[in-house]
Amino acid sequence: MGEHLFALLPEEYRQEHFLQTIGRRNRWLIKLRFGAFGILFVLSAILLLLDYYTPSFSFDSLPLIIISLIILGYNIFFYRASSVLDERRRRTAKFADYTIKYRFHDLHFSLLQIVADFLALMFFIHFTGGVETPLFVFFFFHVIIGSLILPGSIMFLIVSLTLLLTAFGAWLEYSGIVAHYHLNLFPYELYNNSVYLFVFFISFAVGLYLATYLANSIAKELYKRESRLAKTLLDLEEAEKIKSQYVMTIVHDLKTPIAAATTYVNMIIDGTLGNINPTQKKPLERIKFRLDNAINTINDVLYISKLKAETSIEDVSEVDLIEVFNQIYNDMRILIKTKNLSFEFEYEEKSNFTVQAEPKLLKLALANLISNSVKYTEEYGKINIELTEQSQEIHICIADNGIGIPEKEQGKIFTDFYRSSISKLKGIEGTGLGLSFVKEVIERHNGQITMKSPSYLNVHGRPGTQFDIVLQKNFSII
Repeated sequence: MGEHLFALLPEEYRQEHFLQTIGRRNRWLIKLRFGAFGILFVLSAILLLLDYYTPSFSFDSLPLIIISLIILGYNIFFYRASSVLDERRRRTAKFADYTIKYRFHDLHFSLLQIVADFLALMFFIHFTGGVETPLFVFFFFHVIIGSLILPGSIMFLIVSLTLLLTAFGAWLEYSGIVAHYHLNLFPYELYNNSVYLFVFFISFAVGLYLATYLANSIAKELYKRESRLAKTLLDLEEAEKIKSQYVMTIVHDLKTPIAAATTYVNMIIDGTLGNINPTQKKPLERIKFRLDNAINTINDVLYISKLKAETSIEDVSEVDLIEVFNQIYNDMRILIKTKNLSFEFEYEEKSNFTVQAEPKLLKLALANLISNSVKYTEEYGKINIELTEQSQEIHICIADNGIGIPEKEQGKIFTDFYRSSISKLKGIEGTGLGLSFVKEVIERHNGQITMKSPSYLNVHGRPGTQFDIVLQKNFSII
């Protein structure tokens, strides 16, 4: 069945993003159906009240209430089934693997939903007057929704069956085989008027087929655009990998002579190559400092380029964030005490702060943020770290009352090589790659990072910076 359904789709649609689009529309349809149930149930209740309190109005609304409850029941089933399909799709990235492995998938799920809705609408229309009810217009609404999800050939088949079943039902009422439910909308009955039935179903058929054609044409164009955008995105990702590999090659070649120069400068400073004058030592130490900065910059570029070139993170394991932050503090303790900084680490001891992550990468990212707080916070300043657990998420807040970041520059801080004007003005050394690296690592772990300045530790003359991170406890690593 799966191959037959997909055989009706153009080849360019049979990609991973197509399933994701169908999945999103399936979930949207489920949410929409909950709203439709509410409207139908209220309508049924109103008809029930009119029947009870208005002697001139006679209508049996019990079948409508039963149909509404049936719609609610199968929609709850669809809601739960959609979660199973989402999990399958997440575990199976390749389109071909997904359709081969699972005999029932998103497109089948769409078909099942559309068919169920058409049948429910047919029964609802029958019990509200058949061809006399204005609720027939809802078939056009269902046709448009179905055409945005299902292939055109399938929708034309559904529309044809709908016309046959509704016409057959009208004939049964016309012949007196099935009872007709009169809604008292007209002073006379139309269900037994052959001319009216002929004109009605000719108009209804033309309208349904035309709506199907137009809606499906629009859907095809949308799928084509999504397909082109998805291909463009893949091409950009491939170009980014090639660029990163090229940068890694060039930068690695630059590292070798700089490292050699650093070695010779160290030998001169420590006297291995002979004594030097005290006046020569200070410039040499400055040269060594600059060469070390160059090496650090090259290492940062290599690490970021390697991270962008890789498609996934490997060596994922459970990481205890409390232990990570304690290690980072021990590594930086001397510098923190030298600057007389107040360092506070707050967390609820009964909570579980373990996440799935690549330990080295995550520690480097978090250490980078704390290192920035230490670097950009002046003496007697404050640095606070707070961990909170919220369901399957861990929220990390790293705040300081350092020099802060100007508001007009805050949108650029995660850009490669960007450094704020204040840090340059104060002569604080840096490469401008740290926050870019942090953002890349956090997003590779399916997390989010945001920045605020001033921070909640803001005091007069010390605006500070605050980074808020959200990490998933259990989530597949990108």
